[in-house]
Order: sequence, then C-alpha cells, then structure tokens
Amino acid sequence: MRLRWRRLGNDLRTGWAIVRRGSAKAVNRSLEEVELLRLKFKLDAVEGEIKEHYCAAGERAFQLTERDASSIMTDAELQRHFEKIDGLMQEGERIRFEMDQVRD
Repeated sequence: MRLRWRRLGNDLRTGWAIVRRGSAKAVNRSLEEVELLRLKFKLDAVEGEIKEHYCAAGERAFQLTERDASSIMTDAELQRHFEKIDGLMQEGERIRFEMDQVRD
C-alpha cells in the first residue's frame, strides 16, 4: 500500500513539473511572438518612410527635369532624400537581423 502512495506522489510531482515546464514554454513563446510583432511594426514603419522618401525624391526629380535636367545629380534635396533612404535601409536590415535573432 505504501508503495502505491509513493508511486502516486512521484507521479503527481512529475505531472506538476511537466505542467510547469509547458506553461513556461508557452510564456516564452508568447513573449517571442510579441517581440516579433513589435519588430514587424517597426519594420513596416521604416519601409513606409522609405516609400515616402522615394516618392518625394521622384517628385523633386520631376520638378528639376521640367526646369533643367542637368541639375538633377547635384541637387542637395535629392541627395538628402537618398541619404535618408540609405540610412533607413540599414535600419531595416538591422531590424530583420533582430527578428532572425528572436526566431532562433
């Protein structure tokens, strides 16, 4: 009889340990998903900014071609837009790297 109670006690302890481990895994997984969503929203915002700068650069280039096509390559505003685009692309790559780190 004692052996049965001891076995039952061991089984209960093992069961509780499995439940605790499962709930810890679920919490960790949910935290990973929240972090991935945060990074995805941040990446979407960066990609939106890139799109805006491309549109602004295109509009500026169109305005310059109407006036004088030779000034397109030396226009400071166009260069500023493309510098921002380069910086935002680097930021996007950094965010993608962080997302890969969270997934691993």
